[in-house]
Amino acid sequence: MLRTVRLIDLAAVSTLGMWLVACAESSAPIAPKDRFRTELITCQASVSTGTLDCVASQPQATRGVSFDLVLGGQGALVRLASSGTAYNSGTQTFSSNVTVENLVSQSMNSADGTTPDAGGVKVFFNAGPTVTGGTGTVSVANATGTGTFTGVNQPYFEYNTGAILASGATTAGKLWQFSVPTTVTTFTFQVFVTTRLQNEISPLIALGLSRSPSALTIAPGKSGTSAITLTRTNFTGAVTLSLGGAPSGVTGSFSPAAPTGTSSTLTLNVGSAVTPGDYPLTINGTSGAGARSTKLALTVGAAGSGNVTVDYSSCPVADRAVWVAAQNGTGPWARVSGVGDVYNFTIGSSGGGVAYVTLGTGDASSITVQYMTQAEFTAGTLVFCPPTTGKTINGSVANAGATDITTVSLGGRSASVFSFGASTFQLGNVPDGAQDLVAYDHSLVGGAESAIIRRSQNIADNGTISLLDFGASEAFPPATATITVGGLAGGEDVSQGMSYQVGANCATASLYGGALGGEIFTASGIPGSEQLPADFHALIVAASLTNASRFITQYNHSLIDRTVTLGAVMPTPTINTLSGTYKRLEAVYTLPTDYEGSTGLQYGDGANKSVDISATFGYLGSTSTTLGLADYSALSGWDDNWAPASASTGAWTVSGVSAFASACTEGATFKAATVNGTF
Repeated sequence: MLRTVRLIDLAAVSTLGMWLVACAESSAPIAPKDRFRTELITCQASVSTGTLDCVASQPQATRGVSFDLVLGGQGALVRLASSGTAYNSGTQTFSSNVTVENLVSQSMNSADGTTPDAGGVKVFFNAGPTVTGGTGTVSVANATGTGTFTGVNQPYFEYNTGAILASGATTAGKLWQFSVPTTVTTFTFQVFVTTRLQNEISPLIALGLSRSPSALTIAPGKSGTSAITLTRTNFTGAVTLSLGGAPSGVTGSFSPAAPTGTSSTLTLNVGSAVTPGDYPLTINGTSGAGARSTKLALTVGAAGSGNVTVDYSSCPVADRAVWVAAQNGTGPWARVSGVGDVYNFTIGSSGGGVAYVTLGTGDASSITVQYMTQAEFTAGTLVFCPPTTGKTINGSVANAGATDITTVSLGGRSASVFSFGASTFQLGNVPDGAQDLVAYDHSLVGGAESAIIRRSQNIADNGTISLLDFGASEAFPPATATITVGGLAGGEDVSQGMSYQVGANCATASLYGGALGGEIFTASGIPGSEQLPADFHALIVAASLTNASRFITQYNHSLIDRTVTLGAVMPTPTINTLSGTYKRLEAVYTLPTDYEGSTGLQYGDGANKSVDISATFGYLGSTSTTLGLADYSALSGWDDNWAPASASTGAWTVSGVSAFASACTEGATFKAATVNGTF
């Protein structure tokens, strides 16, 4: 039987001849136009940290051009996972064992569901490898072969040759090797997965199951939580969750236990008699889309130890920490080693700090230092880059003004449409369930404006919002109010904006921003006749000088004439240069009482090295503030080149922010201020 090839996009085919050959060999039905959405899978490799991570990139819409089934959607339709990643500088070989997990409801590599297809499951390179850090050229060293997929001579790795890959099953690992010069620090590439399915006509049904964090450290007698994410494709059924592999004394409960949405929370309880050690657990899900599972590493630690967990595992490789250190109280800093990009350390009752380094393209680097109280550190796992999940919603706008910008918001996600450009928009990661839609047409030249609100919208994933027509009867003019700004220092440029909080989840809907203001200006919002009791306006005012800025956001249900008063001017600090082998700045100042939430010092060399130090007011304990970069040069793994050089010059900023109450509270106010200079 001839294999068929269904391509993503005819534009990806480089010659007409390729298209003709593929069509001649095709014997499978044409995929319904626009009913099959696939995604590129972007893989990011870090040579310095020995990691390879594959994530979903932006959706690529199919256009009905059909040849062989191409699957993408990391974590949605398939999941590529790596292990044993390492770099051999002697042979200049970067290697990793990669598996492919089938997340669709059908078996892969079979045209009839029982007979294996000859083609296997192929992961082919659509683009790259491309160097993103350092210099040099990276190439695939041990591909199974090359073929014509979305281009010519594309390397691929083949899995499950002569065998069916069942729904929910994972292939054996295959070693991927890349030739990587020692001058390269990071590189990236894009792949697709191609195979045969029994039904290549109907829209795919798929279910992905994941968790964050991927590892938990819990002391005996304590508990911890992990967020469970369900990535659904054309599937709305319940998924029954359960925990496998738990030792005696360890129990888990899910809330909800059989979600029909996209999330659940696992609570792990560790009994006081559980022996400290490492325990591999499995989170299982059963449903009409097939059985799914995902691993969770549990470390039971000695009582009272490791009370802080910091998790970077959900971040793209480029955003993961390459070095982490912690400070217990005012004691010495110590480097912390992690497992799977999850780090555990202890912070005593007096609080402490965590410092980490991330690397960018070329030799760019960023140092972040955070000081907090013990209670703030241990309130829950500190998850950097929490996974974003949700629905993709499409729509279009009509009859907006010729010089207007329209902002459409649903479930806290927003998209903007410029009237002089395309009228269509797309919202990503929209939470499941009923959400209030708010669309606002803002004039850039002071013309008429209007709004549309649609309550309790629950649009299917990849669905389309019915036309937002500002010329139709559902559109209404905004309310206006006169705003007086108190506390202006003179000479400041004032700008203003407005957002709107809606729904039981107090989701933010942007109305407009960046409008010019003054000591007195007119703000626009939602009239009372269109409001529900739980709706709130969020008025944002900014006042700026060349070297300082102040901001205030105030939440009120009704849009009425009122005065909002800015916080105090941020004082100019004393900036000291501390001794050391890299640029260590210190800022000394008195924090105004308006900003007793947190404060920070940021500085950089104006090129590619930056430092961000912050402390909560709870940690500081008073308004007398001293923030400076510690000397990490004696700690293992530290590289002086991560910080600005000793002789470098650049700019610094000192900031302060107030403590923040719930947005959906009448009169809640958030203030912030900055002051900047050079060194």
